[in-house]
Amino acid sequence: LLQAASAISPRGIYVCGNATTKAGLTVAVVKDSMTNDYAFEAGAMVLADGGLCCIDEFDKMTNEHQALLEAMEQQCVSVAKAGLVASLSARTSVIAAANPVGGHYNRAKTVNENLKMSAALLSRFDLVFILLDKPDELLDKQVSEHIMSLHSGGG
Repeated sequence: LLQAASAISPRGIYVCGNATTKAGLTVAVVKDSMTNDYAFEAGAMVLADGGLCCIDEFDKMTNEHQALLEAMEQQCVSVAKAGLVASLSARTSVIAAANPVGGHYNRAKTVNENLKMSAALLSRFDLVFILLDKPDELLDKQVSEHIMSLHSGGG
């Protein structure tokens, strides 16, 4: 769903949280090997300015969450590194998908506890949807067999 949403958005960016750094989300400062000058390299939030940033596996990037606080609240990314100081626009909508701790949502815990997400970060999202799996062995088997038949040319 996230990949499809980013594909149809005019400025859609899709990133996977388990393979994304703080700089990959916001902005990196890189040194040009030819000139030895430093320059900015936009991350997902800056590249999606005016569009949509889709972040999958949000639960796998707890160290990077802090980098999103400013971008999601202020709609910009501030950077001061290697003598460069700037504030880059990040006016983007964010759709994120996360798995609960242990793989199953525990109704006795809060959303924050289930997702290992701070209240500050959770408050940056306008909408939060919890999709609960209600295991049904027979129905799950029928659905998986139907999907397999579609992909094997039998449907």
